[in-house]
Amino acid sequence: MSRMLPGLGPGERSVADIQIERDGRVLVATMGRGKANALNGALVDELHGVLQTAHDDAAVGALVIASANPRLFCAGLDVGEVFAYDKETMRWFFDRFVALLDGLRALPKAVVAAVSGHAYAGGALIALASDFRVMSDGDFGFALNEVDLGLVLPAEATRWIAPILGAATRDVLLGGTAISPQRALEVGLASAVVPATAVRERAIALARTLADKPPIAFAAIKQGIVEALGGQPDAEGRQAFVDEFMRYWTGPESTARRQALIASMRR
Repeated sequence: MSRMLPGLGPGERSVADIQIERDGRVLVATMGRGKANALNGALVDELHGVLQTAHDDAAVGALVIASANPRLFCAGLDVGEVFAYDKETMRWFFDRFVALLDGLRALPKAVVAAVSGHAYAGGALIALASDFRVMSDGDFGFALNEVDLGLVLPAEATRWIAPILGAATRDVLLGGTAISPQRALEVGLASAVVPATAVRERAIALARTLADKPPIAFAAIKQGIVEALGGQPDAEGRQAFVDEFMRYWTGPESTARRQALIASMRR
């Protein structure tokens, strides 16, 4: 079960690894889990709580997801913790993560990712599930490196991800290549690329503008976009999605690649 955050008043508060604050009608959630915002069960649950608050609170018109680290948005899965999950726990975790991505895509309000630095794997997926991405300039990479770990994003995910990646789809999905912020801007993945010190404020400014749109029309148009990009899976479809991912996760290729990665980190 996710932990639900109560309605927030003025100012800010901290809930474990996420700092929550209000900027007018914009809810800003800043991840601050260690240096890398590595995703584990607890952080995914906290993001579910933030999403629930954004959905339920009529005073919230837009959500910004940011990082407390000015050089790293999210490094993806916590290798030390998540790679050690047993099969049942991993299935639970991945199902929760997929539900988070679906929730971000379906939220009838704007979601803006303030990508302050590197965004890899699960972190890149959170940014892709957002409506807009403001990225930091500089030597930062945006990558989905599942192929290098012997993993496959199910077709349902590729269906909505590919149009966002545009001309970079094969480089990112087949090559596992990290693309630069400038390349992200060229293909339309990034809404804006700004200096690192301006990412957060630019994302909030964009969210303010979006929060002022007529909410019923905005929600309907966003739903139409989601439907055009393959729609949202029902319970049976999500189960099939998780089953497909787990087949590769427990398969020999991915198992060997994950073990090699862990061994390299211990050297």
